[in-house]
Amino acid sequence: MKYLLLSLLFVLFLSVGAQQPQKTNVLFLISDDLTATALSCYENPASHTPHIDRLASEGVRYTRAYCQYPVCGPSRASLMFGYYPNATGTYGYESGRENVGDNARSWSQLFKENGWFAARVSKIYHMGVPIDIEKGSNGTDDEASWTERYNSQGPEWKAGGDAELVQNNPHGLKPRRGGNVMTIVKADGDDLVHSDGKTAQKAVELLRQHKNGTSNYLG
Repeated sequence: MKYLLLSLLFVLFLSVGAQQPQKTNVLFLISDDLTATALSCYENPASHTPHIDRLASEGVRYTRAYCQYPVCGPSRASLMFGYYPNATGTYGYESGRENVGDNARSWSQLFKENGWFAARVSKIYHMGVPIDIEKGSNGTDDEASWTERYNSQGPEWKAGGDAELVQNNPHGLKPRRGGNVMTIVKADGDDLVHSDGKTAQKAVELLRQHKNGTSNYLG
């Protein structure tokens, strides 16, 4: 009877050990000013986006998903806090925290408050483009949402290479300039000169650095 009891206790111990929660990682990817029509997985013949296409082939590709608001700040605040834009009261270029208050929780903040390492690399909430991204500053980010923050400073319109000011420049004679205008640059240098390359490099660094620690959320 004693041996039977010990055996049952041993089996119970193994069962409890097997039910311990496993380390979980969440990688959240969000783009800026990218429509579905710009991706080859949505049948754009001019674009070649093999890595995004692979994600689409292995996951769910939505064909009737719509943005909450036609500009950046309100859409991102809505997504991160889980409210419609009319509920957040955010309609401009800000994080949304200013309007929802300190008692509201973003979903990255919930990860952090439950023991996860929650990191942001570059733009998740609104970041001023231009100005903030050129300075490498936090912009109107929500500090409470993150354990660690990294800003990918980029030269943007100042990048070396051939450039063209798009607005009100039909003959291409006006020089490039910054501000709230569209300047296209065929930039010199490799990816790491620019914010997108720096963002990818930092994200990979954080994934490797924290692969053996607590559960991670990386946005």
